[in-house]
Amino acid sequence: MKILHLPAAAAILFAGFFTFSNLGAAENKSAGNMKFKRLFCWGYPGNEMQAKKYADAGVTDIITATPKQYALARKYGMTPYWKVFLPKGPYTQVMTPEEQKYSDYINGADLDKKISSADRMKILHRRRVEKQYRYGGDSITEISAITTEIPCFSSDKDLTLSKKALDEQLQSAPEGVAGIFMDYFGYINNKGCYCQNCLRKYRKFLKKNKLADTPQNKAVFYRNEIVDYYNKVIDHVKSKRPAYKIVIHVYPLFKPDPLYGNRIRADYCGQTVAWYFKWDEKKIRAYTDFVLRHAKDYYKTAEGIPFLGINHDKKSSLKYKTPEELESELQTILRAGGRTLMVCTGSVIIKDGYCEVFRKYCSKEPSK
Repeated sequence: MKILHLPAAAAILFAGFFTFSNLGAAENKSAGNMKFKRLFCWGYPGNEMQAKKYADAGVTDIITATPKQYALARKYGMTPYWKVFLPKGPYTQVMTPEEQKYSDYINGADLDKKISSADRMKILHRRRVEKQYRYGGDSITEISAITTEIPCFSSDKDLTLSKKALDEQLQSAPEGVAGIFMDYFGYINNKGCYCQNCLRKYRKFLKKNKLADTPQNKAVFYRNEIVDYYNKVIDHVKSKRPAYKIVIHVYPLFKPDPLYGNRIRADYCGQTVAWYFKWDEKKIRAYTDFVLRHAKDYYKTAEGIPFLGINHDKKSSLKYKTPEELESELQTILRAGGRTLMVCTGSVIIKDGYCEVFRKYCSKEPSK
């Protein structure tokens, strides 16, 4: 793959993508009897009842983490993948002081450790609503940070820790799994890591390509770092298990270029077209159009998959989405051409009210 390093890349990064406002604007087709042919689930079939409900709801591809889950997936006709791989690295990502302050606030770093868990969650809920926290996607504030720690994968030059963890995951996989899922390849602050190693690599990047230190060139550098890491990890898996399929969700958001996932050598690349916080129909349609239209710009065997986030817990600061809102979003994705779907939180697929919606738009014949 050729990764753009020239100043023109920055123009593409910031201008080319954001021409979506008109994408799909004339798309007014009715969803009618259209259905999704494939449904990737970020959830696990923990028992017989769950496995059957997933299959009945139309799930075709699912994560498994135990031999029992693997067997259940196979029993109910779902394609099993073996666990989720997360980035490994020896160093913590470094943010700006303002970003770190934001992170400490929404994570309650200042709270008394003696307060009850319930009281702590009430405070965090209030703070996250106040700060318009978006859980790593669809950031609408200038300063943002996710609540999950991600190591600085760029500092792990030889990918030693990642390769070791991958080897252990592959060695434990049952014979017959289709591949693995990958998640959390990105930056806590949605922009970059500012540890000394990353800053040194950034200066080297500028010097090599004779570029100025600008926000656009910085964005290109940090996007390239994510893509390079993804591809090295994927290449390692393929070197050990050539037939394995790699399923990813591009997360957390990389704010300068939200839909960069087609640059990654994944077999199935889920890119967010409908986040947990509700987007309007035009945006969902435009993002879906982009994900599908540009899926093979870099790799002809790659498949771009619309990703939908959904939460059913009204007490969470993560936005609640009703079954009716879910149905509307599924119809929009279908009208935009989507026929494969990826969903997280996967367990919501089998919740009452939501399961019926997925059955309507995703399922085949009920499992026996």
